[in-house]
Amino acid sequence: MHKPVLLDETIKALQVKKGGKYIDATLGDGGHTLEILRLGGRVLGLDLDDGSLQRACGRIEKEGLSGKFVSVKGNFKDIENLALQNGFKKVDGILYDLGYSSSQLEDDAVGISFQSDQPLDMRLDKNLGVTAADLINASSGKELTNLFSVFGEERYSKTIAKAIVEARKLKRLETTKQLADVVAKASPGYESRLHPATRVFQALRIVVNDELENLKISLPRAARLLLPGGRIAVICFHSLEDRIAKQFKQSVQPDIAAVNDKPIQPSQHQLDENPRSRSARLRIYEKIENGQN
Repeated sequence: MHKPVLLDETIKALQVKKGGKYIDATLGDGGHTLEILRLGGRVLGLDLDDGSLQRACGRIEKEGLSGKFVSVKGNFKDIENLALQNGFKKVDGILYDLGYSSSQLEDDAVGISFQSDQPLDMRLDKNLGVTAADLINASSGKELTNLFSVFGEERYSKTIAKAIVEARKLKRLETTKQLADVVAKASPGYESRLHPATRVFQALRIVVNDELENLKISLPRAARLLLPGGRIAVICFHSLEDRIAKQFKQSVQPDIAAVNDKPIQPSQHQLDENPRSRSARLRIYEKIENGQN
């Protein structure tokens, strides 16, 4: 089962207390939520992915902690309404782990990873209309260049876009492996620690699921749910998310204060255990005691 990145650091940051109310805005496999429940907290867990909800609920039920847990399928951009509907009007802490779990990366139905050959989908919510395959096969070369540059910060975006346009003339790109192979051939000399398709896949996941806009909407709404002294913990995995987290703090001053000036990063031990955690950054914010609700 997926082990969350920066688990101990996040739980410490949230200052979990018995009887406190917490929202896990990105439930995933439930690793963070389980620790909060074990410490006596009550948790509202949100996720768009049916598989994640099923896995998390199963783990929590197995430990006999379901009585303190409420799960909801929903987008964290709606965190305020979902919290009010489920008895979490004011809470002690809120968590965002913006990475993908190992289970999601390995789920053929989601298609967000190039580690195995999966349908090129990437929608966490199957009610969304546009898949990654739709974007790859219907967008112009200029549109793809912009997509990879802006949302993937990919420096070879123009070269990769051109290669995709040429490849799809021969055959529609339908799987993650097809796309990853095209990108790899178009990116000679790419730095060895990253697969050449990493940033392209990041860009597609962000756009298909509207991740950045949802985060921009969600964070201020989350802040309104906090009790004075309550905390928000945000684990980011790339600079675009991290920038939004920093701008959020600036936009809601003086009601929210940064607890850590610099983001917390994984230890060498964590990196050895889970190389995927190398880009994780944890930022912590606290509702100021005299802040206005």
